[in-house]
Amino acid sequence: MKPLFVGVFAVLFSFGVSISMAQAKDSINPPPPSLKYLQDVKPKNEKDLISGKPQAPNIRRDAIKNAALSYGARGGLARRTYEIRQELKGKGNYMDRTYDFSRLLIKGPSGVFIEPPTVTEGQDAFIVENEGQTAAIAEVLYNINQKAKIVGAPRNWRTYLEREWGEVTPPPDLLLPKDYEERVIWRENVEKGWEEGYLQGDDIFQADLDRLNRDFTGMVRYRLLLKQNIISAPFALLEERGVTGGGNELRIGDRAVQITGPSQLQARPEEWQPVNR
Repeated sequence: MKPLFVGVFAVLFSFGVSISMAQAKDSINPPPPSLKYLQDVKPKNEKDLISGKPQAPNIRRDAIKNAALSYGARGGLARRTYEIRQELKGKGNYMDRTYDFSRLLIKGPSGVFIEPPTVTEGQDAFIVENEGQTAAIAEVLYNINQKAKIVGAPRNWRTYLEREWGEVTPPPDLLLPKDYEERVIWRENVEKGWEEGYLQGDDIFQADLDRLNRDFTGMVRYRLLLKQNIISAPFALLEERGVTGGGNELRIGDRAVQITGPSQLQARPEEWQPVNR
């Protein structure tokens, strides 16, 4: 990662842009502003440029530079987030078929659905133990990193990948350029921040995509290991409680479902089964 980005990221949210995970519905926010718009932004009140105590030239120049970097970075991040969102809209059907979490759910008692555990796989694992006195080497290493759980609905790839870009608010008028020299500094650093923020949008999307693939493939891996008898299925217990409650609430035909036996990896190779491919 470029050294400049460290400084840009530190001030990225100093003026409050909101980039949050989106729901499955389309965003209603307007498209974020362009780079040129950010470079040409003007104060709402020209009087604010000359109000307040005079500042030393170097101090003001640094303040303008930092404000421009932050503004540009937030604008670039918002623009890239918006572009990615638009690209995803055109691939919705493909993504729905590729990341169909519903077909991975386990049907439990009383019609409830259980989300399977996610299993990670490592190749040629090397683990040092006992303060470096021993080492374990494994050709394949499996780990259950998320346990099975009861869910009301399957996961959706949109909650992983769709983000809101929010409003890119400009810095206070006092930090906007007031003459040609300051305008040059402003434009250069807005563009510099924009480039880094734009790249950050790609990095965030890649991290989100990696997390989606990790969870989805982890559940698919569980299904494959289950067929080989390398992992056990979660066990859910149904309790018929009949009529419960009283006072302000009464439940008739009340039932409770609880996962009482989590999935476990089976270290008995003699019981494993080959997979038909």
